[in-house]
Amino acid sequence: MNKDIISKAIKEITKELELSEPSGFMLSYDFNDIWIDISLEKNEYGEWDNKIYTISISKQKAKNFIDSISEITQEIYEDNERVYVQLTEEEWHSVQDVLLDII
Repeated sequence: MNKDIISKAIKEITKELELSEPSGFMLSYDFNDIWIDISLEKNEYGEWDNKIYTISISKQKAKNFIDSISEITQEIYEDNERVYVQLTEEEWHSVQDVLLDII
């Protein structure tokens, strides 16, 4: 991840929205009933770091996905309707193909 590009883009977005620079930033994507949130936080040096991916998927689609990634992460939560999986950047790269299969 090129931290200079990320930092510049976030500054431009916050400037355009007339907001102060945030301490965290999130992008959200919606693929039918699969939601992907990508969040960043500033580290102690003021750099954007700690990229976390959160995937939210309906319980109907979740079974095969969870079975496929259960060895990769233990960060799996659920409510009455959805399953939520939190992934580090390394874990994200490991599950991309599995995710593309269900999208």
